[in-house]
Amino acid sequence: DGVNALVRYALSALLIVGVGAGVLWLVLEESSWRGALVAALVAYPVQVIAFWLLLRARHEASRFFTWWGVGIGIRVAVVVAVGVLSSGLDAPQRAALLLSLVGFFFVMLLMEPVFLKADRNDARTTA
Repeated sequence: DGVNALVRYALSALLIVGVGAGVLWLVLEESSWRGALVAALVAYPVQVIAFWLLLRARHEASRFFTWWGVGIGIRVAVVVAVGVLSSGLDAPQRAALLLSLVGFFFVMLLMEPVFLKADRNDARTTA
C-alpha cells in the first residue's frame, strides 16, 4: 500500500533533480557545479526517505503531522550538517552547495502533496 506513490514520487524527484543539476551545470563554473552535484546526491535520498515516512502515516492525522515535522527536522539537520562540513570550501563553492541543497529540498517538498493526493485517490478506486 503506497508503493506506487513512492515509486512515482521517487522517479519524478529523480527527474527533477537530474534536470536541476543539468541546468546548474550549464550556468555554474566547474567548482561550483560540483557542489550542486553533491547537493543533488544528498538531497534526493533524504527527500525520498522523508516522503516514505509520510506515506506510512498518511491515514492518521496525528501521526501524519508528527512525521511531517520529523521530515522537516531531518532536512534542516542535513542542511546544517552540510553547512558545517563544508566550512573548508571557498565561498562560491559553499554557496552553490548550500543553495542547491535547499533548492532541491524545496522543489521536491512542493511535489509531495501531488503524490499524496494521487495515492489517496488510488486507494479509493481500489477499495
